[in-house]
Formats: sequence, C-alpha cells, structure tokens
Amino acid sequence: MLRFLRIIFTPMNIIGLLLLLAASYAKQFVSQPPPQPPAPRLQLEEVQPQKMVIYFSDKDVTSYVKETRNVNVEGQTPGKLAQAATATWVKGPQQANALRVVPAGSVTPQVWLRGQHYIVNLPGSYAKLNYGLSGEHMIICSLTRTLLERSGQDVSFLVGGKNVPTLLGHLNISRAYTKADCPD
Repeated sequence: MLRFLRIIFTPMNIIGLLLLLAASYAKQFVSQPPPQPPAPRLQLEEVQPQKMVIYFSDKDVTSYVKETRNVNVEGQTPGKLAQAATATWVKGPQQANALRVVPAGSVTPQVWLRGQHYIVNLPGSYAKLNYGLSGEHMIICSLTRTLLERSGQDVSFLVGGKNVPTLLGHLNISRAYTKADCPD
C-alpha cells in the first residue's frame, strides 16, 4: 500500500494534478458570460406646453377658425413643433363653432422640415375622402396655415409617400403652398 501511494504521489503527478485543477478553474472562469452592463438611461427631451395656433374649418367650410392651444411638445426643434401641431390639427377643434378637417381617428400626417420648407406626407386614406373642392381646399390650406403660423416659407405635400398631382382631384398639390395661397 505504501508503495502504491509513492507511485501516485510523485512530484510529477502532484504538479500535473495542480495544473489540471488550474486549467479547470480557468476554463470555468472564461466560459462565464460577461456581466451585463447597466441599461442606458433614456434621455428624453423635456416636455413643455407650447402655445400654438391651429386652423380648422368653420361650419360652412368657407373660412378658417383659428384656435390657440397649449400643446405638450418634447423639445423645441421646429420639426417637433410642426409634428405636434399636425397631431393637434388631426384631433380636431375644441370650439363649438369649428369643424374638424379630417374624420375622427384619422392618421396623423408625417411632417419634415428642410430649411424653411415643410414637407407633409398625407396618409393614403386622405385621398379616399369623399370631399369636394372646399373640403380638399380646407385640408391643404388649414394645414398650410397651421404649419406656417410660427415659421417656414412654404409647404409641399406628398400622398402616401409619393408625389401626386392632386389629393382629391380638385387642387394642384404638385407645387408648394404658401400663406398667400390660403387667404382668410
């Protein structure tokens, strides 16, 4: 028995056993997944109420009703202000003497700002509205007046992301609209 223990516990076997244990520990250490970093904090811009003038239609769809509203906006960039104004325009008026321009539940158009030029992408569903000339004029002009109230030079329109000659067959929307195109 003593001879058996001498054969097992030779210096070379002990060193080999220590190396095997060290290798096993190292393998276990490196095969652990790295610690998960903490999630980055979501840094939103401060949401502040902004006074905005939004244009809607009168009851006869012949002139505009101007409504000053406090709208919560995240940030102060002109693009975010324009998108917030457009979303408020879609929600409709609060005054009793005004009509909403698009049906309740309509999708909000996307708005981009390139320098002093607004680009509005009207949803494709707007092209299916059963409006006449005055209704189409009210969509284009109330939105133009709303966007150009604060800043900007003109508003161009797309429908469903495409350049089209008209929204509902009455007005030419292949050109940009200014305040002068939409008088009171």
